Order: sequence, then structure tokens, then C-alpha cells
Amino acid sequence: MADEINYAVVDPSLKWKILRQRWPYFLWALWTSLGSMMLGWDYVAGGQLAALPEFRKQFGVLQDDGTWLLPARYLSAWQSIGPACEIVAAIIAAPFLEKYGRKPQILVASVLSAAGVALQQVAKEWTVHLAGRAVNGAAIGMLFTISPLWIGETCRPELRGFFLCLFNTSIVLGQFLIVVIGYASSFIDGKWQWWTVVVSMYLFPAALLAVYPWFPESPYWLIREGKPDKAAWALRRIYGGADPAFLEIESRRLEEDVRLNAELHSESQHPGYSLFGVQFGQEVECFRGSNLKRTMTSMFAASAQQLIGATFAIAYATYFFELIGVGQFFLTSCMMYVVMLISTCAAFPLVEIVGRRKLIVPALFILSAILLVMGILGCFPQVKGALWGIVVMMYAWAFVYQLSIGATGFVLASEIATLRLRAATQALVTVMNGVWGLIMQFTVPYMINTDAGNLGGKTGFIFFGTGILTAVIGFFLFPETKGITFEQMDELYARGVPPRQFKKRAVDFAPGDSVEAGKEEDSFAEHRN
Repeated sequence: MADEINYAVVDPSLKWKILRQRWPYFLWALWTSLGSMMLGWDYVAGGQLAALPEFRKQFGVLQDDGTWLLPARYLSAWQSIGPACEIVAAIIAAPFLEKYGRKPQILVASVLSAAGVALQQVAKEWTVHLAGRAVNGAAIGMLFTISPLWIGETCRPELRGFFLCLFNTSIVLGQFLIVVIGYASSFIDGKWQWWTVVVSMYLFPAALLAVYPWFPESPYWLIREGKPDKAAWALRRIYGGADPAFLEIESRRLEEDVRLNAELHSESQHPGYSLFGVQFGQEVECFRGSNLKRTMTSMFAASAQQLIGATFAIAYATYFFELIGVGQFFLTSCMMYVVMLISTCAAFPLVEIVGRRKLIVPALFILSAILLVMGILGCFPQVKGALWGIVVMMYAWAFVYQLSIGATGFVLASEIATLRLRAATQALVTVMNGVWGLIMQFTVPYMINTDAGNLGGKTGFIFFGTGILTAVIGFFLFPETKGITFEQMDELYARGVPPRQFKKRAVDFAPGDSVEAGKEEDSFAEHRN
């Protein structure tokens, strides 16, 4: 084959060479990940704004000592409205993604995002700012669903784990950038102190709209819709006019995916549901038969991130450091995000070397232990050593989290879904992420705010409780998917093999020996790993 790589055969050992040679794909994947970067940006923006004096003066309540306080109900409403709208948007978007494709919703979401940011900027009342966060949250819910779906459909199998890790890295990068901007804006006087944080959000819809006309629709979706010529054009755009032999192989690989999914769909005996011509049957089928366990596992992988304390330790880090009395609280949170960025980058090779389950399950127990220590230290608020001990625990938590469930959770959630139900499952993952985000964003301000729970470091006790439960459930629920083909995974779930034994039992089910045994194997069956 050209470039000394036989692309008709999947060889994970060549993934870095493939990445170097097919680098244009990386740029498109990075561009689609702007949606997840928006999520990270918006996720942390509320905590950054709450730590800025001018923002508190604009929307807060004057206290007897002359300071301005943002009531816990304001913070809860601002932080929870975004995830709530993400849920609604993801539910609505999923069937339209199937009917109209992936690309059109990027345009809709970009316009919505710009409108939402504008509302936040011009707001003089806290309710108008709330409306802006709601509109932007709906846009994020749509984009957050599209990015892993487009990557999962178009990516070479050797690079799927890498690019799904990129999904989380883009979230962390968004969080890091907004913290840096928040730190820089803290030195500005007047309304531009908080306007700088809000106005910086225009970057995302602007970048999406600027490149949108050249973005290729998913060739997988185009082939499925009977548009092979447009699919061929999309592949040429994705790979920057690569050699025809490679493009032909990729086209045939995607055609095989479509053929397999069509066969699986034809075997389904469950009726579909439609509204205004848009089919909703796949969302229902995700919860039927053997699909139920796979769907619940994917959704729990997203839930685990919130239950282990992501909202508390990430979204409110800056504000929390200020509340517990850390002097350089902005700088302290900036350095913590540097640690997270380094650790999530380390997850890129480790997810393929160590595996998914081995990274996630032990880390959940370690994270729970860190939260327990943090809670104990929080019982001594007047002791300076305890204060810095909490900061150290936050840094340790951030490092372990981004190395494990933070980065690998999205990989696991995307890989577990069946090929045919991938879009519906990804939408449900977004919904579940939004549900827990809504719950945590609403409750955490009441835990930490001085006019409410004022728990300080003792908040760690709460997330230790939810975290240890998550670790135990994850031990029984999360499988190892590294090196396991979709065909083997189908068989393992169909046979009721405990997920923790997948890696050991996968060798018993060689490709071609699955529940669909008897179907003719072809040269592209191997690509589904």
C-alpha cells in the first residue's frame, strides 16, 4: 500500500504513523471538539465570575460589612440552568441528527451560542444573565453530542481511543483557558473585569461559523442515506485530497459499517416511533434486551464523573479557594488546571497501554480516599496546615481524575454502544451528563457558600459517600474494551459475561464466532475494533 501502510488491515501498532500521515483528520477532529471545549469553558465560567468583585457588585446583595455577596440561589440557578438546557437540547437533537445529518446542527448551535453570550453580556439583572446561560447551554448540549458522534463514525479504528481522549482534553483545555482569562481579568477595574470573561465566549461560535462552510458532513451518514458521491467528496475533504487507494479503502470500510448496521436494524422486531417524520425508535430500543446494560454502563460512565466530585473540585475551584481563605486563589486554581492539563495529556498513551478499566476502577477508589482526607482536614478550619492540606488534596484529586475517569470515561462510554445505536446512546450519555450536572451545579453552591452550608473542606465527606458507591458499582459494571472488537463485545454482552471478566473471556469469542456466526466474513470485519 501507499506510504507502506496496508490500511485494509487494522494494526494498532501503527497508530502514531497513521496520525502523522493523515494529519488533516486531526484538524477536523479538533474543530469538532470546540463544542466540548465550550462545555469546559462554560462549566467553569460561573465559578470564575463569582470570584470577581465587579461581578458580585453587579448582581450581588450588599452586606452589612460593605461587601457584596452572590446569594446561593443565584449561583445555583446560573450553574444549573446550563445543564438543564443541555438535557433538553440533546434529547431534541438526537433524532434530527439521524434525519438531517451532523453538520446542520453545528450552524444552529453556533447561532444560539452567540445569542446566549450576548444576553449574558448585556444583562443588568441576574435573571437576564440566567436566560443567556440557558440559551448557551442548549447550544452546548447540541455540540457536545455531535463531536464524539462524528469522530466515532469517521475515525480510523486505530485512532479511536486517541481521538476520544482528545474529547476530554478539549474540555480541560477550555477550563484552563477560562481560568487564565479569569485570573487576568481580576486585575481590571470596572465592568470589563467580568465582561472580559463573558466576551471571550464569543470565540467559539466565531470559530465554528468561520470554518463551517468547509466542514465535511459525516461520510458514514452520507453513505447510509444513499449519497455515495457526496460521501466520496467528504472523505477527500477530511483527508486533504489523500491518495485514491486510501480513500477507496476508507469508503469501503464505512460501507461495511453501514451494511452491518442495516442488517442489525432489519433484524430488530421492535416498532419505531415518529414525530413529524423524525424517528425516535432507537432511543427506546437502547433500553431493551441486552442493549439496556450497555446503555446504562455508558450513562454511568458519564455519571461517575459527577458523583466523584467533578463539579465541586473543578467548576468551583477558584471560588472555593477564595471561600476557605487561600490568598492567591486565582493563581492557585490556574496552577491546578495546569496539573489537570498535563495529566489528561498523559492519558493519551495510557488509555491504549494500560486499558480503560484498569485506569478507571482503581482510580475511583483513590479519588474517594482523597475526598475523605479532604473532609477530615476540613474539620480543622482554623489550622493553617489543614488549609494547605486541602489545597494539596484538591491538586491530587485533579491529577488522578484527569488521568482516569475524566479522560477515559468518555472513551468507555463511546465504545460500549452498539454500532447501530451509537448516535442514540451518545445523546443519552449527554443527557445523563447534563442531569448530574444539573443536580450538582444546583446543590454545590448550597454546600460551600457562606450564606448556606459553609462546609468548606468538609464538602469532601459528601463526595466521599457518592464516590465510594460509584467505585463499587464501577467495579462490577465497567468492562475492559481495549483490544476487544465490537463483534466480541456483542457476544460477551449477549452471553451475560460479567463485564469485569471481558478481557479474560474475549479470547473465547474470536471474530466470526459471535451470535451472528454463519455470516460471511470479509476483509473489513476486523476494522470494528
